[in-house]
Amino acid sequence: MKFGIIGFGHLGSAFASGLIQSGRVGVNDALYVCDISPETRELAKNPPYNAIASDDVNFVIGNADIIFIAVMGSVFESLAANIDRRGLEGKTVVSFMAGENFRKIHSLIGEVQLVRAMPTLAIAVCDGVVGYTKCPDPVAEIFKGLGITLEVEPDDIEKVMAFSACGLGFAAYLIDVFAAAGRTMGFKPEICTQIAENSFKSAVSRGIDFRGTVEAVSTKGGATEIGVKLMDELSVYDIVAAAMKKAYDRMA
Repeated sequence: MKFGIIGFGHLGSAFASGLIQSGRVGVNDALYVCDISPETRELAKNPPYNAIASDDVNFVIGNADIIFIAVMGSVFESLAANIDRRGLEGKTVVSFMAGENFRKIHSLIGEVQLVRAMPTLAIAVCDGVVGYTKCPDPVAEIFKGLGITLEVEPDDIEKVMAFSACGLGFAAYLIDVFAAAGRTMGFKPEICTQIAENSFKSAVSRGIDFRGTVEAVSTKGGATEIGVKLMDELSVYDIVAAAMKKAYDRMA
């Protein structure tokens, strides 16, 4: 199979890495990359990608079996004016663009077979999350090799973005907050980072009953219970939920 990736920034390159690590790119397959940056194209041409890179979007579309759009919507809107729609006939187009609905994309490139998907950057190591709309089986199989997958209705695709893709940033933010609290207590930064990472990993390793873990380590009247009560009083649950809602509203 020949994969075409339009845009080779963080998400485009992560997707290419995931394709390679999942074994989707074999000796009879090929990666075609379109990007305006000469430096980025040079990166795509070299290992581990070994892609055929060009700044000509129609060259990539013409040679690919499936086209993946990994640029911002505003960038693609400008790019779409130069696309020869005949090159898209009979092909599947997968959009990774946030906030760009089916109607908008169809208005730019015509009535192609279109899929919307929202992956996290951890697809680079096949440990990501991919939410996607109804799609052909070969596309779904590609996604399944990249981590956790879920098929959603078109109106819910931005929810996946807010919960998983933005959620990765929110989770990293909370770990950084945890480490920063350690620094205020006088611990060295590198120790704070190690302890923060270990604490979150340990919480995950105990299983999915996270509230149960909170209760298990919170002895009556103890230090953990006091700290948890303060976080409840400060409405940490509401703050995180509001952050996700804000992210969703921005995309929707």
